[in-house]
Amino acid sequence: MRSRRKAVVDVVTPTPREARLADLARRRRRYLLVIVPCLALVAFGFFVPAPVPVRVVVLVVAAVLAPVAAIVANAGASSRR
Repeated sequence: MRSRRKAVVDVVTPTPREARLADLARRRRRYLLVIVPCLALVAFGFFVPAPVPVRVVVLVVAAVLAPVAAIVANAGASSRR
């Protein structure tokens, strides 16, 4: 009697779902890497008693970081689809 061979599973290559989830996790980490300092600057600008020019500069930097976070998180996303 012939024995049937079991299917060979490649444990190294991720499934499409695993690859998508890994990509989302990578994008989420990049986004948080930029947006957390942005939120800290906003909190500093509003709640820390500092001279007005310093607060304005901090808030301007935070305003620039918010779109940068979105750009960094989505960099290369369309090329992987």
